[in-house]
This record gives sequence, C-alpha cells and structure tokens, in this order.
Amino acid sequence: MRARAMNTVSGASRLMDTEELRAYTNLGRNNAMKLGEEIGAKVKIGKRVLWDRVKIDRYFNELTGV
Repeated sequence: MRARAMNTVSGASRLMDTEELRAYTNLGRNNAMKLGEEIGAKVKIGKRVLWDRVKIDRYFNELTGV
C-alpha cells in the first residue's frame, strides 16, 4: 500500500482512487464509477482516474437535503 499525502484540514485528500471511491460510497466498482461519471467527479491526470470527494459530498448533500 502506498503512503498518501493527507490534507491537514480534513484529514483526507480531496482526490481518491477508484478503490477509495468504492469504500466511500459503499457501492460496487461499476456503480461507483458510473455515479462518479454522472455527477462530474471524474478527474483524469495522465492515465490515472481519480474522483473528487468535494463533488461527491455535494451530490449526496443535495440528494439527502442536508
């Protein structure tokens, strides 16, 4: 497992990989990726695909009315 730089404010980095997205949303790989793409949280850096935690949080906050 690679060490990751952590955001000192929230304790977690803003961008996460697909495995972290799966754990964060409690969805399977395909559904987590589909959700991330639909809400515009997908970030490509070179060949890497990462997911924006802020956009995912915003989506769930709007969905739940929080």
